[in-house]
Amino acid sequence: MSTNLNPLFNQILFDQATFGGTGSAGGVPVTVDRGLIYPALRKAGVTLGPQRTPSPAQYQDGLEELNRLVGSLNCDRLNIYSISRYEYPLNGAKTYTIGQDPTGQTIADFDGPRPVAIDRANIIYSTPQLRRPLALLTDLQWSRIVCQDQPNTIPYALYDDYAYPLSIIYLYPQPVPGYMLELFIWQLVPTFVTISDVILLPPGYEDVLVLNLAVRLAPHFQREIPAVVAIDAQKALMRIESINAPKPIADTSGAGLGCRSGYMDIYTGEVS
Repeated sequence: MSTNLNPLFNQILFDQATFGGTGSAGGVPVTVDRGLIYPALRKAGVTLGPQRTPSPAQYQDGLEELNRLVGSLNCDRLNIYSISRYEYPLNGAKTYTIGQDPTGQTIADFDGPRPVAIDRANIIYSTPQLRRPLALLTDLQWSRIVCQDQPNTIPYALYDDYAYPLSIIYLYPQPVPGYMLELFIWQLVPTFVTISDVILLPPGYEDVLVLNLAVRLAPHFQREIPAVVAIDAQKALMRIESINAPKPIADTSGAGLGCRSGYMDIYTGEVS
């Protein structure tokens, strides 16, 4: 069982899942067809007359291209508008599957979104709750741990193989049963199922999707991309990237400034 503790953007239904927010906070709910695909086709010069309804085939092509665009945007941290927090109970095992099988045949140990990227992770234990940060290992770092099986302790490292649709999370060492795993993962812009989906996007994202979809649809329909549309599409992306860019915090401790010598654990980053 997973617990998503991120408030997201309130209670607007998107494809039967919470997404968006109140109209006053971020805009007005729109449907995918009239709110995204139609203006993109107009800007791409495919639909020439104002308020003319695109054909079902044009809408379908627009929907498919829109989902490809969203998938591409979700691969870049600068396009991610929020970090979601999830909690998962641990049973003491070394490995846990995470994700959701689109066929419904396999239920993961952590039945929640498969992380495109894990931003941060903690082990939660004790009463009152204490958090221990987990080092996020690469495959090379994980492979260099000689003895990986050490049960009933407090983990300090995590490795995710990022397989799809279910990935495997490895913990080192293995936790005491009853501990919790806290994950902070990218909150993705969802994909769209039908052109009648009703959505409410965070500020700036409607512009990003419409303009960049237009750039993609112009060559799709053998049209030249208007220069002003291409420029506006780039500017729209830059605006959300400027908001979403991580704000690094300088380490002003003695270790961070190089004023203290000692041993640094490559798995945790801690200096002793």
